[in-house]
Amino acid sequence: MSRSTARKTASALAARFRQRTTLVVLAVLALVGYWLWPRIAGVRGSAEPPEIPPVTVTAAHAEAEVWRTELDTIGNLVAVHGVQVTTEVAGMAETIGFESGAEVEQGAPLVRFNTDIDRARLERLEAEAEQARRDLVRIRELGQRRFASESEREQAATRVETLEAQVREQRVLIGKKRIEAPFAGILGLRYINLGQYLEPGQAVVDLQSIVPIYTDFTLPSRHYGVIGPGLPVRVRVDAYPDQVFEGEISAVSPQIDRGTHNFSVRATLPNSDRLLRPGMFADVIVTLPDEHRVVTVPNTAISYSPYGDVAFLIREENPAGEAAPAPPSDNRVEPAVSSSETRDARVYRVERVFVTTGERRGLKVEIRKGIAPGDRVVTSGQLKLGDGARVLISDREVLPDIDPIPEEP
Repeated sequence: MSRSTARKTASALAARFRQRTTLVVLAVLALVGYWLWPRIAGVRGSAEPPEIPPVTVTAAHAEAEVWRTELDTIGNLVAVHGVQVTTEVAGMAETIGFESGAEVEQGAPLVRFNTDIDRARLERLEAEAEQARRDLVRIRELGQRRFASESEREQAATRVETLEAQVREQRVLIGKKRIEAPFAGILGLRYINLGQYLEPGQAVVDLQSIVPIYTDFTLPSRHYGVIGPGLPVRVRVDAYPDQVFEGEISAVSPQIDRGTHNFSVRATLPNSDRLLRPGMFADVIVTLPDEHRVVTVPNTAISYSPYGDVAFLIREENPAGEAAPAPPSDNRVEPAVSSSETRDARVYRVERVFVTTGERRGLKVEIRKGIAPGDRVVTSGQLKLGDGARVLISDREVLPDIDPIPEEP
């Protein structure tokens, strides 16, 4: 290699080395600048990350209550009196004195048959009976003068008794052609029409007495010793899911079923508003006389999950009070709370605890472990919480945040 070629090669290598060195230095300076600039500008001047703003929640106190043992079961509603009104004799419906679904009193006329022929026969029998009575009087007078024998007097007396019996029978027959309500109640649908010929035993209408009304249900034999007349019951039906009907046990079967080992119980409900009807399916709760103390919280305070039931306890963070932070400046939707909606402007910390729940009654649930009476628990807004989160307490229920749907351009 010539001396000039060697100088050119060395010069090219030196230029390439200077170029790479310059790029490395610029990269290092860029990294240092990226790290120093926020601190110089004050954007990242704090050594700790910014604290998440408090979450708005609602809260309630755990309460100590006295509950009585309750037995849940299912039953059916049964009318105190319920029949299908039928005819005893044949006849043609001349008048119908009721409407379907009407309420009637005992003895109210429902149907009357045509009785023209029956009444004519009654008049004939009454006339024959009157004549037979006159004949008996005349034969007795003749017998006193020995112009009539004793057998003639007996035959005349027997004829009078026979005709009088036939008169009574005819009157009963006419009476059976007037169908009346056997007891007070509510009528069902009418099964007959005006002018229709009815056979004996044919259905006319259903009649149900529903004030009061019975509910029949069964209980396991292990409860037989504590169930008796007078115990209160509460009943719910699907037709009126928001109403509770109260009554009391009126009778207990003395026999236990050998197949199911259950015994039958009957409770009486006043049903003064006539809402309950026979045949309805009923959820029955029997309240026993024993009492026990329990700790309760609202149902919404418990978050149920496969790994355990969780509640958030509210702990005080600053007894002196802390002003509520300003809302974030970005465009994220947050549960803003005005002064009129905030029950307590102080900021609290929450603690996540696992709890053991028991029986539920209405809007409350029994807590057997994890929460003590007087503890304050979060009742809504739990989806945004973690252990140690900061919260504000609101008077209004807090719904989970939902990211807004972006508008189409």
